[in-house]
Amino acid sequence: MTSAPSHDPGIDLLPDPDETIRGRKERSGAILEHSYRSSRLDEIEHVVSSQITPHKLVPLSRDRSVNSTFHFHGADNLAVFDIRYGSQIAVEFEHYEAGDLLGFVMANKGTGRVILDREEFGISRNEGVIITSGPRETLHYAEDCETRVMLMNRGRIAEYCAKLLGREIEKPVDFQTNFSLDNAAGQSWLRLTQYVASELQDPHSMLKLLPEAQRQLEQTLLTSLLLGHSHTYSDALLRPQSAAAPFYVKRAEAFIEAHFAEPLSLADIAAQAGVSARSLQNGFQSFRGMTPMAFLRSLRLRRAQEALLLADPACATVTEIALSCGFNHMGEFASLYRRTFGVSPRQTLSKTIYR
Repeated sequence: MTSAPSHDPGIDLLPDPDETIRGRKERSGAILEHSYRSSRLDEIEHVVSSQITPHKLVPLSRDRSVNSTFHFHGADNLAVFDIRYGSQIAVEFEHYEAGDLLGFVMANKGTGRVILDREEFGISRNEGVIITSGPRETLHYAEDCETRVMLMNRGRIAEYCAKLLGREIEKPVDFQTNFSLDNAAGQSWLRLTQYVASELQDPHSMLKLLPEAQRQLEQTLLTSLLLGHSHTYSDALLRPQSAAAPFYVKRAEAFIEAHFAEPLSLADIAAQAGVSARSLQNGFQSFRGMTPMAFLRSLRLRRAQEALLLADPACATVTEIALSCGFNHMGEFASLYRRTFGVSPRQTLSKTIYR
């Protein structure tokens, strides 16, 4: 992670970013904190590009001067940053690559716009936008606009969604882009995000002393997001839960869990479950919403993600980890992995969380 030099006359670093990273990691469980002020467009562009993701700042008026501030607080899986430019600015991302992150964007002050694939969405105190890696994106800042962005880990969102459903999920969790903050769910989400931001910013918060406090707050945030905003699995989460899965489905799941890295067939799994392949297919479709082989594939992907996150990129390779998790076709594995987690296996191995 790089940052602008602290002696640059146009930028004010509050405090020195390298000292902040080292000090906070030692004292507060990897909570990172950065604060910057700058009156030069190129400098604030460099700082935010280095800390979040590469982008280009384009003035929307003749006056190219800025009065910008940038404040970042957070850890790998949960962070918040506030940014203001003090000028009419367009922030252009040719291809937004946020790794395994999802961002919720709203305006603390003023108004702005987000343009995604030529579709326009407003950001204000009453409406927000959820963005992920994807096509060309542009954020337009009015002169009085200050945005707040809540960053969350997409993999953790998928894991927590599966936990709430009580089953594995086959597709990624894709959210509706626009996010109303006027209704009851939106107001609840707004209060919670404000609380999370204040806790991350508080130097005496328990979040900076106890990792378990971070996890509990993250789970509360994920629950609110998954139950309060429309996404791929909203209907499944909100509908009444079906009866418990029959014994043969649970037996098949246990067998798959124990032998996921082996070359399993539907016949192998059905034989271990003690039922016909057709009965097993019907049971999984009724109680898990997927086939047994889709369950196997989802489990292999999850195990591969866990192994990639734990591996040393200097010693391990994506191919070795994929093979150890039961994948034999590397192109298919890479495609499935990106479609499920929104990031390539190589990015996960190299731990490119923040740029």
